[in-house]
Amino acid sequence: MHWQSLLANQFGQRITFTKSERLLYSHDVASLPEMVTRLFKTLPDAVVQPETVEEVQFIVRVAQENGLPIVPRGAGTSGYGGAVPTRGGLVLEFSRFNRILQVDPEKEEVTVQAGVVWQDLEKVLRRVGLALRLYPTSAPGSTVGGWVAEGGVGIGSYEYGVIGANVVAVEAILPSGEIAKFSGSDLKLICGLEGITGLITSITLKCRKADEDVPLLFSFPGRPELLAFLQTLINGRLPAWHVSFSSPEFITKKQQALKEEKFPHQQPLVLVVYPRKREREVRAKAQALARAYHGKLLSEDLAQHEWEERFYPMRLKRLGPSLIPSEAIVPLGNLEGFLQEVEKNIQGLALEGTLIADGTVTILGFLDADERTLAYTIGYSKSLFVADLARKYGGRVYSLGLFFGDQAGEILGETQRKRLEAYKKQIDPQNLFNPDKILGADKSALRLALKMARFTRSALGLAENLAPKKPKESRALPKHILYEAYACAQCGYCRNVCTLFGGRGWESASPRGKWYLLRKYAEGKLELTQDLVNTFLLCTTCKRCDPVCQVNIPIQELWDDLRGVLIKEKGYATFPAFEMMGASFRLQHNIWANFRQDRDAWVPGDVEVLDRAEIGYWAGCTASYVETDIAENAVRILRDGQVPFTYLGKDEACCGVPFLVAGKWEVFEQAVRHNISELQKRGVKTLIVSCPGCWVALHHYYAQWAPKLGLEWKVKIKHITEVTADLVREGRLQFKRPLNLKITWHDPCHIGRHGGIYDPPREVLRSLPGVEFQEMVSNRENGRCCGSVLTRIGEPPTSDIIAGQRLKEAQEIGAETIITTCPCCEFQLRVGARSNNIPVQIRDFSNLVAEALGYEVKDPTPIVHEMWAVFATAIQSMSLDGMVEMMTELMPGMFGHLPVTFKAGMNAMKKMPGPLQDVMLKAAGGMMPKMMPKMMPLMLPKMLPDVQKIMERKMPNMPPSMCKLLPEMLPIVMDNVLPAVLPALLMLMKDRMLKVMAEEIKQKKGA
Repeated sequence: MHWQSLLANQFGQRITFTKSERLLYSHDVASLPEMVTRLFKTLPDAVVQPETVEEVQFIVRVAQENGLPIVPRGAGTSGYGGAVPTRGGLVLEFSRFNRILQVDPEKEEVTVQAGVVWQDLEKVLRRVGLALRLYPTSAPGSTVGGWVAEGGVGIGSYEYGVIGANVVAVEAILPSGEIAKFSGSDLKLICGLEGITGLITSITLKCRKADEDVPLLFSFPGRPELLAFLQTLINGRLPAWHVSFSSPEFITKKQQALKEEKFPHQQPLVLVVYPRKREREVRAKAQALARAYHGKLLSEDLAQHEWEERFYPMRLKRLGPSLIPSEAIVPLGNLEGFLQEVEKNIQGLALEGTLIADGTVTILGFLDADERTLAYTIGYSKSLFVADLARKYGGRVYSLGLFFGDQAGEILGETQRKRLEAYKKQIDPQNLFNPDKILGADKSALRLALKMARFTRSALGLAENLAPKKPKESRALPKHILYEAYACAQCGYCRNVCTLFGGRGWESASPRGKWYLLRKYAEGKLELTQDLVNTFLLCTTCKRCDPVCQVNIPIQELWDDLRGVLIKEKGYATFPAFEMMGASFRLQHNIWANFRQDRDAWVPGDVEVLDRAEIGYWAGCTASYVETDIAENAVRILRDGQVPFTYLGKDEACCGVPFLVAGKWEVFEQAVRHNISELQKRGVKTLIVSCPGCWVALHHYYAQWAPKLGLEWKVKIKHITEVTADLVREGRLQFKRPLNLKITWHDPCHIGRHGGIYDPPREVLRSLPGVEFQEMVSNRENGRCCGSVLTRIGEPPTSDIIAGQRLKEAQEIGAETIITTCPCCEFQLRVGARSNNIPVQIRDFSNLVAEALGYEVKDPTPIVHEMWAVFATAIQSMSLDGMVEMMTELMPGMFGHLPVTFKAGMNAMKKMPGPLQDVMLKAAGGMMPKMMPKMMPLMLPKMLPDVQKIMERKMPNMPPSMCKLLPEMLPIVMDNVLPAVLPALLMLMKDRMLKVMAEEIKQKKGA
């Protein structure tokens, strides 16, 4: 069996051969000039995601038998090429190796799998009284295995040195497939070697006692004073934990990127961090030492700000949109000469440094650039200049990686290099484990290119000045989207919090993956396909990515823009389910294929609704037709709180947000115009909303779109949780019934991260009698998304995985019930609970409050499952596979609906001799891709009754309203869906159609 089949059978959805996905594993954070990347085969042949040690062993065995190079990858957050293939082969991506195996508080040790993210590990350790000794500045995105494999220093290195010195043991898979355990002096055969000797699967680390980390921030008049201060810290062994500094250029550019001015003076800064328990030993002494060199202690707020910014050294990439990075380690005593020479030769270099326990300093430098220009390619040689200059001043490059293997003897020591070389040849004679790393690439062209760059720097500098600075022309994308695609730092912070990545597990699901794909599309190296467009469409709109972005890209907002570009401007299809919703909206103003006249059927008979009022209530589609308890109980809260209100009733239309996020902007515009007009008729000035999706539409998007459409929109939007909290504070609600429930709260993304509404629902829930309230581990700004919106519609299995992750959080704290306030979240979590077999109850906020007020409330769960069964089948029927299935069933009768001219041709063919029939059928097959798109619109009206019968049979629980509306909906849906799917559909159906066609002709001939 071919190796691809072997691996595909073993790994299923955890292996990819797709070019667009493989592209995302062909690079790291560095944007290398093309003249360098051309020297290697950086595109892997496949990417595999193992989950167990046994699976890694299986991959190694297949690789050995087929001579396939293996490149291990953590999160790809380095810039030295360690995780970049050079000869194709397999990339082993360890993101699914993400379990914390053991925490030992007594030994102060922790054992983790290689794919655990540093920041996640720190959070877990803090809960049990431990903390990491040190971690990289890339901690929100990088993995433990990745940093141990590369080696290096980071936050905490002032006290604890390099990461390798804090490793107790490493477990790895050798090229033979054996499991090996490294400890003691043998760690030098695995740590810092980029996986060339073994694939790291687990690591045991030394920890420290958890304590509050206290930052002190000092400014100094100039560099001489700063360096003298640092030298005194080292000489006097000040018992701090972390010490770093920033150059004035770095501070200035970072502030420009952040659009803030916290440090107006052009002075270098030093950050000193220590555990609170060392307060007496550090603070006063550090202040005294700083004063001795004219240093000034800055405010606690500024110190805290800088401490919180420790993970964001690449903020200034926003100014580029690219950076030319450089990194080196230099002895502190030689740093002044090194920096003087850097300044003399490279203008505008922004520097940040970290002081290490051995008296050396790691220097990280950045130059603004634009990788779309020729000047970038030429100017990249400056990073080599910094590396060479470090060597001149007794230092070295930060990491060997792919590019500095010729310096292995200097960095490792000649004895260690020879030991390593011999060991590598012994255990990996085929050189399959991460070839060309650490010990030097075999590509002589790379060495020649690097040498030429070193020897021709002055000429390159002249060429850089003369080279065009204007970006090269690229494929059409809106300029603001294209700029952000290149501004993306590829740091992966978004990846670790991305809801879709958490469900899918592939890089293309993450924002950084999508930005990189847009770059490749713009450069003409990747074609857009409908499948790739579907990847861009998929999103839960949770906005978890925005707050963690290093360069402050408004990611979620730009995805909104991009979906419109892809659907409206480039003509790709949105998910078919949204076309069904669009048809329903066009006919009945809702997304559930229900009747407009029934929209207000939920209104309780004992609740008065005014014809006109300054306060209005907005129910939304799902609360009006499916989870009606939400709307019923919301208006009961308003009645008990004596809040008079009006309601649009049958005139309320879908807010339109499903169409906005699906790229159907023309439908969203119709919704905006209609609803604004109806609210104005009733004099509404404040609108109380239950659905967070409706809230974000009415609060954010209507405010953006109304001016563009020439409409006035001054209505204040309030969520029902805010109004309820106000009523509770004012004593206007009297709770009568103890609930006796252990509950937790799920923050809906659209009022949480989108709206900042966190406290009001919690205030109310804590005031209810008989309620035991406990937060889930991830909550408020960091709360997990339920996994709904486009993902529920576009990829239900992924949506179920995401829902399961949230439900398990509730289980872990022993909550009986999840309370939330979003119809979509509630629908999603109810469906997810059944799919994942998790017995957690889901209830609406208003439902719980109404019960406490003394009302009998109902559970909409049965109708939710009933409606999802219908819509899941509809979604499947409108998918490509579903369309193939439907067309196959329609096939025998389909030829009866052919246009007259085509029927005449078939009648003529039946009279031909058999061999000539075969020739004509073959010709018809070749013409089919051009003919069918023209014939299908003529055939479709005649086929639709049969299509409806198939759908009714597949959906026996189809609501009567949908059944009655289908004859009107289907033509609208098919008109929008078929043009996009027809080419792919014909590719899959061509042989079947020709077979049926041949049978039809021969049958007629026989007759």
